[in-house]
Amino acid sequence: MSDVVRAKAQGKGTSRVYRVNAERAWEIAKTAFRFEKIEAVEEHRSEGYLLARIGKSSISWGLVMGVWIESVDDDSSRVTVVIKRSNPTELFVPLTETDFHDDFKLAWGMYPKKPEFNP
Repeated sequence: MSDVVRAKAQGKGTSRVYRVNAERAWEIAKTAFRFEKIEAVEEHRSEGYLLARIGKSSISWGLVMGVWIESVDDDSSRVTVVIKRSNPTELFVPLTETDFHDDFKLAWGMYPKKPEFNP
């Protein structure tokens, strides 16, 4: 899972800014994980990120992902997702960074919210 942490430090990943505070964004991210076949989630709250793993299946070797949540202001958070395939040469990916943001928006819809913005 350290691959995704290293990739984030190198500026990789897909970010979106949501009009939701960091505390609620954290809970929404955990809800979004439930939409996928996540095997394990590690919460590193003091460092501001979660790590997760989707295991091997009949069509994929699986992947590891990291989700970073950074407060932009009192009402907004930047959510950055980095996904690394377990087998970098495999063609099928069970979840993309965009897919996670779609899951996040779906989970976010379960909460009262303000519109999303991307400066």
